[in-house]
Amino acid sequence: MFNDRKKGLEKKIDLDSQKSFKLASLRNKNLGRWAAEKLGLDASETDAYIDEVIISDFDEPGHEDVVKKIFHDFQIKNIDLSYEEVKEKLLDFEKEALKKLSD
Repeated sequence: MFNDRKKGLEKKIDLDSQKSFKLASLRNKNLGRWAAEKLGLDASETDAYIDEVIISDFDEPGHEDVVKKIFHDFQIKNIDLSYEEVKEKLLDFEKEALKKLSD
């Protein structure tokens, strides 16, 4: 009986991890596309930039690494958006991704 509960809990943790990964990937993809548009990247550069944004999420736990990357890229191109505005956009895309994955 204990083993059944343990297996059930392990399966739930695995499913939760998969859902979290899908959520973060979708959020980062959409955020990367938005940022690429703000940066004025063309179609071929956009795909590469989205990949960079997704990969940047593996730098640190949480989403701050993604926000830092995009904010830094905006600073380099003199795009006038604050750190908090980038973070807000990330949270908006997270809500959209959560809704899409819940449907």
